[in-house]
Amino acid sequence: MTLKRDEPELPRPLSPQRLGAIRKRLLHWYTENEQPFPWRHARDPYAALVAAVCAQQTQMSRVLEVYDRWMIAFPTIQELAEASDEDAIRVWGRAGYPRRAMYLRRTARIVCDNFNGEIPKDRATLERLPGIGPFTAAIVLNFGHGIDAAAIDTNITRVLGRLLFGDLQPALETPARHIRWATERLLPEHQATRWNPALMDFGASICTPNPKCDRCPLTNLCAAHAAFKGGAAARAVQAQGAFRGSQREIRGMIMSMLRETDSPLGREAVLKDVARHAGCKRSRVLLAEQSLINDGLIRLTDHKLSLGRN
Repeated sequence: MTLKRDEPELPRPLSPQRLGAIRKRLLHWYTENEQPFPWRHARDPYAALVAAVCAQQTQMSRVLEVYDRWMIAFPTIQELAEASDEDAIRVWGRAGYPRRAMYLRRTARIVCDNFNGEIPKDRATLERLPGIGPFTAAIVLNFGHGIDAAAIDTNITRVLGRLLFGDLQPALETPARHIRWATERLLPEHQATRWNPALMDFGASICTPNPKCDRCPLTNLCAAHAAFKGGAAARAVQAQGAFRGSQREIRGMIMSMLRETDSPLGREAVLKDVARHAGCKRSRVLLAEQSLINDGLIRLTDHKLSLGRN
């Protein structure tokens, strides 16, 4: 077999027959297992943007709650653009990684100021907006504008790395350029709105870190199946450090105190209270405070702390 430039060598050739079978079986699986997420059928670029940002580093089981709350508070991109930092952070609540709320708001302002409130259809332009990377851009193009674009997330990487390259733990083993090639090669024309979520949902429910091969319709097409059938296991991806006692926990305590009041809080009272509840030195709370200020999530004015940069 003669490889085209930039085409990786596969453990099993990706013949037209195998390619067609993968697409057919996975799309059939999706037809029977599709999740009714509202942004997948709305053809609303703003809804797609919010959903994609909510999904960053968050399990889909938690995304819908955040998405619904956000869309009730800011149903249009114009209303989000007119909101304050504080508004966005409060609505985001305890969803984690609150910088995402700030990115959404900043993107809304740029879109309204520079693009007449219309979210761009050009991928490169999208990726220049705050907090929008390749995955989020692809979701906006797919579900918002009906434009084909290959998406890559953790689940898609796991599915394609196993299916085509035989790697048991693709997050650690499969080169990123190979995954990029695979997403582009397998993407069926004019079906990105079904194909990308099919891969994501399949990775979340079937081709999980410990795959459910007995329920997989792709076993005889999968380059990794023989190894799993023989008893091999995927190496664990290094988990994030424990939350308890971490700087993340201290940051969260500060944010929680500020979300629970409508008025600025005295800085010294916040520092003292957080240090007491966290059981840590004041110096660690000061570091957490400064990191939140640097991220634009809180501000210090006249010895008082408030949410947001402005």
